[in-house]
Amino acid sequence: MTTANVVDVSEWQPTSIDWSNLKANGVKAVVVRIGHGVTRDEHAADHIANATKAGLIVHVYHYYEGVDGELQYSVSNAKSLNIQPNVYYFLDMEGTITGSWPSIFDSFRNQWSTYSWNTGLYCSLSNYAKFDDATLVKQGVYRWIAAWGSNQPSNADMWQYDSKTGLGSYASALDKDVDIAGKLVKEPGSTIVEPTDPNGNYTIKPGAFVGFDYSTTELQGGAMLVASPDGQNKIPKLSPTGAFLFNNADGDNMWTLIKPKIPNADATTTVSSGNLNDCTTTGKYYMPNSLSSYTNHPTTETDMSDWFVMKVDVYQGAPVIVQTIYQLNSGDVWVRIKRWSTWQSWRQINFQG
Repeated sequence: MTTANVVDVSEWQPTSIDWSNLKANGVKAVVVRIGHGVTRDEHAADHIANATKAGLIVHVYHYYEGVDGELQYSVSNAKSLNIQPNVYYFLDMEGTITGSWPSIFDSFRNQWSTYSWNTGLYCSLSNYAKFDDATLVKQGVYRWIAAWGSNQPSNADMWQYDSKTGLGSYASALDKDVDIAGKLVKEPGSTIVEPTDPNGNYTIKPGAFVGFDYSTTELQGGAMLVASPDGQNKIPKLSPTGAFLFNNADGDNMWTLIKPKIPNADATTTVSSGNLNDCTTTGKYYMPNSLSSYTNHPTTETDMSDWFVMKVDVYQGAPVIVQTIYQLNSGDVWVRIKRWSTWQSWRQINFQG
C-alpha cells in the first residue's frame, strides 16, 4: 500500500488543518502553493506558519498561468514570504499552455536558481513527455509527477498518487505524495560557502558562475567573462572588446523590468480627424475614417478610402520625425520625414512580387 510522506496544499484547503495529526500519520513535509499568475495564494502564509509550527518541512510551488510579469512576481512573492535558500521551489505546469513548455520552465529555473532555491517541476505524467528527462536530471531539477491510480512513474523524484481521499483526521480530498528520492523530507541544509582560491581546480556545477575563462562557443579570443548554464559549455557574457553579450533569456528577464518604465509601450492612439502634422509623438496611431477627415495626408492616394494606421518614430538627436502609413485596404505604404521644422513630401513604397 502506498503511504504518503508529503502532502501539497493551496487556498483550497482551510487553515484549520491539524498538521500534528498529519505528522502522526507519516507526513514529514508539505509543499505549499504560494502563488498563481501574479496573485499570492490566499492561505500561503498561514499554511507555511502552521505546518512549520507542527515541525513539518516546508517547500513551495507556483502555479503557472502565462501572464505578463509572472516570472518576476514569482520571485518577489517568494522573497516577501521569506522563502529561504535550499528550499525546493516548484513550477506547476498543467492545462493549456501556449509556447514551449521546456523554455518556459527553464526561464523560471534560471531565475530561481540565482536566489539559491532548489528548482522543481510539477506536471502530469502525460505532460512530462514534453520535457527531456536527461536534461532535467542533468540540471538537478526535482521531478514531481502526478499519476493518479497508476503505478509509480520510473522517472519521478516525487510521485503524486492520489487527490481524492483524506488522510488521518483530515477527511476532505487532499493531494498525497511519496518523496521517492527523499530530498524533500530532509531539513534543507545551510548555504555552503565554496573555497575561492583562484588557482583551485573546482568542478563546474550546473548553473554555476565560472568567471574569466576561454569561451567554448564560436566567439574566440582571450579569456573573457563566461557563465556555464549546464556545467560544461562556457558561454561568454563579456566579450574581449568590452561589449556585454545577452541571450534571449537575458532579454526576457530585462524586458519585465524595462517595460513598466516605457510609457505607452504597446498603446495605440485612435485619431478620428485632424492634421497629421500634429502626430509627432512616438507611437502607433489608428485612423478609422476616410482621408477627407484628415489633412496633410498622401494627396495622390486613391485607395485610402477608409481606416489606416500610422507609425511615428521620433529621433531627438537629429532631430527627425518619421511617419509611416500602412493602408489596410490596398496594402500601400507611405513614408515621409520631418527634419528640423520642414515636412518632406510623402513617398510611396512599392513592393514587387
